[in-house]
Parts: sequence; C-alpha cells; structure tokens
Amino acid sequence: MASSAGHHEEAIQSFREALRLKSAYEEAQYNLGFSYYQLGKYAEAVDALQKATQLNAQDADAFEYLGASYIKLNQPAQAAAAYESASRLDPQNAETFYALGNAYESAGDADKAIEAFKQAARLKPNYVEAQFDLGDALYKQNKFDEAAQAYRQVVRLKPKDAEAQSNLGDAYRGQGRFADAVIAYREASRLKPDDAEVQDYLGYSLGRDRHWPEAAAALKEAIRLKPDYTDAYVNLGWVYNNSNQFQDSVSILKQVLAVKPEVAAAHFNIGIAYSRQAQAAGAKDSERKKLFQQAIDSFSQAIRLRPDWPEAHNNLGVAYGSTGRFKEAIPSHLEAVKLKPSYAGALFNLAIAYRKSGDRNKAIEAYNKLIPLNPGLAQKLYPLIK
Repeated sequence: MASSAGHHEEAIQSFREALRLKSAYEEAQYNLGFSYYQLGKYAEAVDALQKATQLNAQDADAFEYLGASYIKLNQPAQAAAAYESASRLDPQNAETFYALGNAYESAGDADKAIEAFKQAARLKPNYVEAQFDLGDALYKQNKFDEAAQAYRQVVRLKPKDAEAQSNLGDAYRGQGRFADAVIAYREASRLKPDDAEVQDYLGYSLGRDRHWPEAAAALKEAIRLKPDYTDAYVNLGWVYNNSNQFQDSVSILKQVLAVKPEVAAAHFNIGIAYSRQAQAAGAKDSERKKLFQQAIDSFSQAIRLRPDWPEAHNNLGVAYGSTGRFKEAIPSHLEAVKLKPSYAGALFNLAIAYRKSGDRNKAIEAYNKLIPLNPGLAQKLYPLIK
C-alpha cells in the first residue's frame, strides 16, 4: 500500500510538470485526477477531472471518476450529473448505470435511480448488485410486484444469499402473498438461523396465513435470539389473541409495557385480548364489565400514543357499545371513519351506535355510506337499524 501511494505521489509530480509545460494536455490532466482519486484526495481529483472533461468532453472515463470523486465527497447530485455524461458517452456500460442509480438514490431521486438500475440490469442481466439495489429501490417506493421480480433474479443468481431471500419475503409480504413470503423467510432462516428479524417476519407471515402454532414458534425463536425484540413480543401477543390464548397475550404484552410503556401496539393488542375475553361464552356480567373497562383503558392508551390509528378508535367504540355506552361510542366510530373513509366495519358500528342511542336518521345516513363500500355488510345492517 505504501509503495502504491508513493507511486501515485511520484506520478502526480510528473503529471503536474507535464501540465506546466502543456496546460491543455488532456491525458495528463485525466491521469492527475485518477492519481488523486487513488490517494483519497477527492477534492483535488474533482478539480483535475473537471479540467480533463473540459479539455475532452468525450472522455467517458474522466466523467466516471469525476462522479466517483463526488460520491466520496458526499455530493450525490453532482455525481449523478457526471455519471449521466459518462452514460451518454458509453451507453453500453452497465457499471456506469449502476453507479448512476446509486448517485440518484443518494440524491433522493427514487424514480431516476430505479430507471438507472433497470438499465444496468438490462445491459447485464446477471448483474447481482444492480438487481439487488433495484429491488431495494422499488421496495422503498411500495412497488412490491416489481421488487419481487428483481429479488427473484438475485435469488436465482445467488440462491444461498440469506439477505436476498429475506428481501424477497419482504416483497411478497408487501403484496399480501403470505404463503410465498413464508417460503422465502424459511429459506432465509435456513441460511441464517440466528437472524431474529427473519424469525419475526416468518412468524408474522405464518400468522397472516393462519398457521397460528407455527407462527408462535417462530416468534418465540425471534425472542430467544433477541430478548428485547419489541416487535416480536407484539406479534406474539397478536398470534395468541387469534389462538384464543388471551391471558398469554396479556402476559407477554405486559412484559413489553413494563420496559417500554409507550408501545401503542402492545396497548392495542391487550385491548383486543380483554375484549375477546369479555365476549367469550360463560363470562359473568360483572366480569364482562370489568374486562371491557380494561379494554377501554387499553385502547385509550393506544390512541393517546397513536391518535391516527382508525382501528384503535373503532375498537374503543365497540368496547363502549358492549357496555351499553353507545353515546360514548359514537365519537370513536366517527373518528375511525374520518381517518379511514373506506372503513366499512366502523360505518357498520357507527350506524348501530346511532340506532341504539335513538338517532335512526343518523343510523340510516351511516348505512347509506356503507352500501357502496360493502353491500353485503350493509344488507346485514339494515334489519338492525330499520
């Protein structure tokens, strides 16, 4: 390394001398910039390479290294401009388009980054890095279908890449293709069994695919690997709720709140557990009221922490209504609908709350809004409010 650095220092002196003798010597100017770049003197490299491109506007390599120098100086917009010039001069160079994509992404221009990555992949279909970064850029834009296509290419080229398998699972999860996500996460887990995040996403996807015992096992493994993994605890509580293990849900979620009392999702899922316990057959009236009140307290805490959560508002309204407090339920359902106008369940519950409070006209108004959203649910509602 020292020998290489010394070589470049000597070269710089030679190139500077050549430029002193002939200031318009483009090759010397380019090589001066290249040597500065190799030494990590990126500001000096930019100065020399800019002059090289002025002397020869057709030198793709000069623009390439100018872009690379700007990247090192954390100036991605200037880097993108340089790489654009290089790509126009050498339009078959996949590496240039890949570098251009990374520059645009760093500059915050996601659309141009995606197009550059796509071009790199078109020019070189087996370009793993370009396909991977294309998948990442598409995923960040919620373009899950295209992201999955890119990640499938990466997995085809590198089937033992655990991160690629996990990212493919993320894309499938974003699409709502939970069975496919499970397959990808399982492969990622096989390749990297100590990754708690993969176990968490595997557990969540198994739950969404209604494989509750397997979901619980994966989430417990996530917690074993990372005992302070809040998301895994919350997801396990959700799985317990859907497995009718309500006391287990409350227990595991209270462990989270003992350490992190501001986790809204933990309060929400505890509220669900209390509500479902109260609704279970055989519960005494006094016990039901107590459980619903605990649900009300939990949903209220969730809303305090996350006031824009429509499901929390709706479930709070349901808990109020379940104790006969329909007038108190109405504002909660109204807020849920305000936050999520297409929320058919909240409109259904709002109509019921209005009718139970004696306001049939408002109930019919909610019913009419429900009809275009969910005709089947509206049909079930009408006999209850007529």
